[in-house]
Amino acid sequence: MGKDFKSMVTRCIYVGKDNNNAKKLKTATEELKDLRNNVMKRVKMYEDQQKLKRLEKVQVWLRQADASIKEAEEMLMNVMSSSSSNGSSSMIMSCHKMDKKICKKLKEVQEIKSRGTFDVVVENSGIGNNGGGGSMMISTVDRDDQTCGLEAVTGLLWRCVTVDNTGLIGLYGVEGVGKTTVLTKVNNRLLQHKSNGFDFVIWVFVSKNLNLEKVQDTIREKIGFLDRSWTSKTEEEKAGKIFEILSKRRFALFLDDVWEKVDLVKAGVPLPDGQNRSKIVFTTCSDEVCREMGAQTKIKMEKLPWERAWDLFKKNAGEETVKSHPDITKIAQEVAAKCDGLPLALVTIGRAMASKTTPQDWRDALYILSNSPPNFSVLKLLDRN
Repeated sequence: MGKDFKSMVTRCIYVGKDNNNAKKLKTATEELKDLRNNVMKRVKMYEDQQKLKRLEKVQVWLRQADASIKEAEEMLMNVMSSSSSNGSSSMIMSCHKMDKKICKKLKEVQEIKSRGTFDVVVENSGIGNNGGGGSMMISTVDRDDQTCGLEAVTGLLWRCVTVDNTGLIGLYGVEGVGKTTVLTKVNNRLLQHKSNGFDFVIWVFVSKNLNLEKVQDTIREKIGFLDRSWTSKTEEEKAGKIFEILSKRRFALFLDDVWEKVDLVKAGVPLPDGQNRSKIVFTTCSDEVCREMGAQTKIKMEKLPWERAWDLFKKNAGEETVKSHPDITKIAQEVAAKCDGLPLALVTIGRAMASKTTPQDWRDALYILSNSPPNFSVLKLLDRN
């Protein structure tokens, strides 16, 4: 009877310990799965919409996460089946061995999870002629040739972010003037400089239909808050958690394509001041939005003058193509003029025309542009022709 009782107690200790570690492994695996899904969602968005290529280190991490999740889930299934077995001495030894395996797998899952926060998940794929008619085209804004004529504004914004005391900065101008190009350059430069002085560098694409919870969700992902209870939190609770984390850190928040006032306080974002030295930069087409957002510094982006616009167009269409026929040179100038000094249009239309070597191809393009302003539909039509 004494031996049976001792055996039962020993079994309870092992099984109880095993179940405790199994619960920890289950929680960690679910968190890793959530993180893996978030990373994959970001990767697929860039791959499908902007034809970018996932970074090798991201792909390696995704493979490791998938393998670890699968192994952990299989291990947890074995724990569930063994917990219903009888309490024999062999079963106790089996539980002991299983517990050691669970502890090892738990450490592995936690280690992979700790490496799953990526500021950048994609890179240029090397595919030419990326279509696009809005300032969202990150596949083109990352390229140096599009920044022709924008160096001065990029340098000014960089100083505002890294040197000046200004905390809230508005970058505004008409669509296609290069706001996202400049913002992306500064964002990427900060990410490349590990000693930039910021604990978090956060990019949020806001867009026309403002959704404050989506803004909060993006910030949450960037600051590494992975609590599974997030989805059940109210907007106010999410704001409280974001504020709790960001109020203790120095951050740079980039809000791209803002169409109306974003209530930063309601989102939980601490306003920049002399004490936290954080920075918030947003792009918008509207000077009115700059005022509504309370921008301390406003930077207006102007269209390129003709000389710079023509140089940028030739650079992307190719000097040889433009000079391949006397008629093409003249028509190419008219096509470039239709881009109205907008860097995005000059780059994208220039690339679309790089393979056009007959005067008739260029006349067709001029006809299309003469009847419609350069937008996404027009660019696709030019590419087909």
